[in-house]
Amino acid sequence: MEFSFTPQAAKKLQAILAEKGGNLAIRIEISRGALGMEWRMTLEPAGPDVRRANGVPVLVSPNTLKQMDGLVIDWVMTPEGPGLGVYDKNLLDRELR
Repeated sequence: MEFSFTPQAAKKLQAILAEKGGNLAIRIEISRGALGMEWRMTLEPAGPDVRRANGVPVLVSPNTLKQMDGLVIDWVMTPEGPGLGVYDKNLLDRELR
């Protein structure tokens, strides 16, 4: 898989899925909006096409999967409260060289 969750994000998402019960997965969608890339994550019943990233069941289209190459999803604290943040590992790797 071309993207990953940090241990903190994976633990939090697994807890959310366990709390909601049932056979659920995180649906990730990315689209272009007026202000750039728009992300949407929803809970859906896990189907036969579910993938696992760091133990988290994920549903993602092939097109979205291509856009997620090198992305790392983290659980972060923002001024608005806790939530998911995304960073591009490819950019970080280039800066460290």
